[in-house]
Amino acid sequence: MADGAHGPGDVPPLVIVDGGTIPGPDIPNWQGEYMLGICEEAVNWRGASVTFLAISPRYVGTTLADIRQAGGVVGVGRVLPGVDGRLWKVLDPAEMDYWGAGVLSPFKV
Repeated sequence: MADGAHGPGDVPPLVIVDGGTIPGPDIPNWQGEYMLGICEEAVNWRGASVTFLAISPRYVGTTLADIRQAGGVVGVGRVLPGVDGRLWKVLDPAEMDYWGAGVLSPFKV
């Protein structure tokens, strides 16, 4: 995660599993779809457990398929503690915080 204006800066590298695609909310300035990132191991961040992330391409012209295939710069939302992102039919902005920008690097087994 970037430091300062683009994120909190105190987030360690995370290993996540692709939890699938979630439609974005029908709200201006929100993406049409997000990838649900499931942390391989929950991270304690500022006293709160982080298990799920909402991930979207950061730059215009980059798609979620591009990010899944080759990685890239992404916007990252932290799903709030106690919320199971796997239950969303549509991403719920009230159940997450924008965390910042990061770089996703795919690892294929």
